[in-house]
Amino acid sequence: MGRLFKNIRGLAQPAVFFIPFTFYFILFTVGLVFANYWLHNRLLAPESSFTAILQLLVKTGTWFLIIILWVALLSVVISFLIFLAKKRSNHINVSIKTLPALHNNHPAQKIHISVNPVVKPLLGFIKLRLQYDHNLYSDKFLLAEAKQQQLFSTSFSGDYEWKLPEIKEYHVQKLIVYFEDFFQFFSFTVSLPVQDRFHTHPFAPPVKNVQLTPRKTEDTATRIEELKRVEGEYINYKNFEDNDDVRRIVWKVYAKNKELVVRIPEVLDPYASHAYIYPSFYTGFDIAGSPTAEIYFLNYYKTVLWGIYQQLQKQGFELKFIQDQQTPVKHFNDHAQMVQYAITTSKWQNDKALKEFVNNKDASLVIVSSFSIADELQNMLDSVGGNTVIVFVKLSRSLHYSYFTGILKWLFVQAEKNELDVYKSKWQLSLLRPKVMQNERRIEAMLEKYSKTMVI
Repeated sequence: MGRLFKNIRGLAQPAVFFIPFTFYFILFTVGLVFANYWLHNRLLAPESSFTAILQLLVKTGTWFLIIILWVALLSVVISFLIFLAKKRSNHINVSIKTLPALHNNHPAQKIHISVNPVVKPLLGFIKLRLQYDHNLYSDKFLLAEAKQQQLFSTSFSGDYEWKLPEIKEYHVQKLIVYFEDFFQFFSFTVSLPVQDRFHTHPFAPPVKNVQLTPRKTEDTATRIEELKRVEGEYINYKNFEDNDDVRRIVWKVYAKNKELVVRIPEVLDPYASHAYIYPSFYTGFDIAGSPTAEIYFLNYYKTVLWGIYQQLQKQGFELKFIQDQQTPVKHFNDHAQMVQYAITTSKWQNDKALKEFVNNKDASLVIVSSFSIADELQNMLDSVGGNTVIVFVKLSRSLHYSYFTGILKWLFVQAEKNELDVYKSKWQLSLLRPKVMQNERRIEAMLEKYSKTMVI
């Protein structure tokens, strides 16, 4: 029944956009009928001068309204028919450009739309609506137009700051153009197919300082000033050979397995400047149907990842951002923008767990969330080296951060002051909450036993 209702709504919603009159016209018509009924049923002296004057005023006002409404309607119809004829002859040019912008020091999505040729209704409006991600629609909006140098122009363009609900990539399929009169009583609609995509940007919140040790050297073209410790750290073993120092024999292993092995000592590499970052989007929980987990926690996790990455960039290492999933390919000249795009387009996934994702020999930093399974994290901790830093992003903590409420001003189409409270209440009632909270406690207790760990 729910799916049937959703399908009916999906078919009915676009049809409503093409109704040629607005809600204001309905209110005006209803008010006019009631006013006319009240005037004609009022007890007035027949054939009196007041009655004659009143009837004359009513007729004059009625004709004035009819003329004004006809002018408004004709101006809209003429503009609409001209535009429709241009569309059928394929003379309509549409351009949609998307650029990141700042709003109250938080990223927002600004789009620049240009449509031509188009004739605006007399003293009327041209409003727009975008269809994106196949079956989603933006609000009807007006463009912030630049001042026209010419008195009459067929070019229509301007900017619109679009506030969207998620940090991800969006695909635009249609541009819906509304021709409305100066009273906003009549609205004639034309749908234009477009193809465009853009992504919202995670901003960098304040996070704890993360100190890394590079684990790998990819080239020896550039020598660094400070020697960096690389593979070794007395954590890897090899079989004992004749030329090995007997003082490095691991007698505990010999007592257990009767095998002679020696520790591989650490070395100081003057070229070790590559730090590999492994952020895991893996979830071992069924989060389907939980907007707090699917949207709010994912947005928070992405902002923390971007904050950590920007902080590490300042330390001067060559950062290698390793992904646990395939994301859309897009060319950027700046490597940081590529990483930002990879974070933006990533999703929670349950295909690649930590043991299949993290390379223990290369990893300088491993970032996990509350959706990571504690037992799998324990196995990874037992196998990674002492130079690997583990950062645990505690997702439930995001519901208590005051600075995170600023995201709601640009993340949601209809931002409300109590939006965070809505997510809190949904999370309190979620059956997923006790499982995730228990998992968080296990992970925190586990990380306390290791030195190079951090909880954010």
